[in-house]
Amino acid sequence: MITATAPSDPAWWKEATVYQANGHGTLRGVVERVPYLQELGVDMIWLSPCYESPQADMGYDISNYQKIDPRYGTLQDWDALRDACHERGMKLVMDLVVNHTSNQHDWFKDSRSSKSNHKRDWYIWHPGHIDAQGVRTAPNNWKSSFGAGSAWEWDETTSEYYLHLYLKEQPDLNWENVELREAVYAMMRWWLDRGADGFRMDVINYISKAPGLPDAPITVPGRQFQSFGDLSVNRPRVHDFLKEMHREVLSHYDCFAVGECPGTQGPESFAIYSKPENKELQMVFHFHHQGFDRISRPWGRSWNPDWKLSGMKAIFNEWNVDMSKFGGWNSNYLENHDQSRIITRLASDHPSNRSKSGKLCCMLHTTLTGTLFIYQGQEIGMANIPSEWGEEEYKDIEAVQNLQGERLYLERQGVTGDEAMKDVLKSLRMTARDNGRTPMQWDDTPNAGFSKATPWMRVHDDYKTWNVKSGMGDPDSVWSFWKKMLEFRKAYPAIIYGDFIPLDPASEESYAYVRQHPTTNQRILVVLNFAKGDDGMGREITFDAGAFGVDVSGARLVISNGDEKEGSGVSGVMKLGRWEGRVYLL
Repeated sequence: MITATAPSDPAWWKEATVYQANGHGTLRGVVERVPYLQELGVDMIWLSPCYESPQADMGYDISNYQKIDPRYGTLQDWDALRDACHERGMKLVMDLVVNHTSNQHDWFKDSRSSKSNHKRDWYIWHPGHIDAQGVRTAPNNWKSSFGAGSAWEWDETTSEYYLHLYLKEQPDLNWENVELREAVYAMMRWWLDRGADGFRMDVINYISKAPGLPDAPITVPGRQFQSFGDLSVNRPRVHDFLKEMHREVLSHYDCFAVGECPGTQGPESFAIYSKPENKELQMVFHFHHQGFDRISRPWGRSWNPDWKLSGMKAIFNEWNVDMSKFGGWNSNYLENHDQSRIITRLASDHPSNRSKSGKLCCMLHTTLTGTLFIYQGQEIGMANIPSEWGEEEYKDIEAVQNLQGERLYLERQGVTGDEAMKDVLKSLRMTARDNGRTPMQWDDTPNAGFSKATPWMRVHDDYKTWNVKSGMGDPDSVWSFWKKMLEFRKAYPAIIYGDFIPLDPASEESYAYVRQHPTTNQRILVVLNFAKGDDGMGREITFDAGAFGVDVSGARLVISNGDEKEGSGVSGVMKLGRWEGRVYLL
């Protein structure tokens, strides 16, 4: 039995429920929804980028950090949203994207204008190389994170390359430049002084690059460009920069700070960011658990239909146990703007299973360790894009490039035609970022009540049934269950501050664990049936808590999505129905 003692120092940001709002709505529209989020039980709203942007990458290409993009509204609209949150005791968090800017940002325009411009060194420029044949080549073999092309773009203005770890429209900032860092810190103070309550920091562990920008090791033979990997991820200087950011900005405000940190390292490396004594961040987003049903391809992620529950649990168990063991704090998310919907991935979105599956996934999510993050639509049980949709419905640049990569791969294998592309689309349906970016489903009116105008992408076909209005009006809905679980989470400190004790790591049917408070000894038993069955529709299972040394003689059922009555105990071996979950107070 694995266990670890969780840090128990109380803090408002540990107990908060954060709601991520994403998409092409307006800030005034979000203002109107603040009472709804309060009713659900949300404490903090995280806005995906709403700054001025050409929208090459859904707003993660920022052209002005201190302006709101007109498609979302104005700074006065943002002020109104801030006030609507603060009047209700809620907080408002901004998405901070400072690994890169848009190529339309004034900083970059100045930087590219001449080699002598005072902002030239705010970005990463290089003359490149001339090979033996006299051909100009990129400074190194780094691959862009999007697609299979180079992370370098030639710029004719000054005849040099600039680095872009993402799109060519997203040039990377040079964090080694002191003036650049000071400009970033000044911008952060500007938002905090205006009333922002903190930041979610996009790919913040990418901001330091290896000195000399060496070639990446060959991990995919035959491919011209290779993943930059550790040469630009979790570099030692990242911690220097974050300590400076904390000293210059964060320590002067009672604010929220979470960093998005992709990478392959384990919990010990990521805990460094959130250990209080290090004075960097409060927590980080890692991506390890998002790979449980994925296969890495040279051009992007692909679905693994043969994924195992035991493999998924091994990842979850490691991070829920070890993050606290190494003194860090978890960020607890299952969905966001870069991930597909968890009901479709982990359980079943078939009409006969969807409600129960949504509640099961809710029980998992709300009883894991760390600060809880909900993504818009998760609370009503939104599912992935329908399998009938064609490839033209996928709008995200990553999805488009994955389609191109998959098609090219199949052609090289001698496989062509519509039948082959069916499997590609099936994979895309499970992995594409577009799955989490369909318009929010508010009601059964046209465009799901999201907008009277035509949205940026198609509304999910099921919006007339699966929407906020119907969910709030049904005491047995996924929405009502989420509200109940959020109330439960706040009522039982063991769920927030408790140790995480996995019970059944080898099972391919159940996921069970105990949450135990380190000082009060309050204990919660969670038992979840994720058995898919041969047809993917789920099946009944049994679970014997006693076999794992758990004394259930005084157990009392607190919450379930099945037929067991609340307050009932455990007599012998439990029998759980399809997609059933139970939470007991021991």
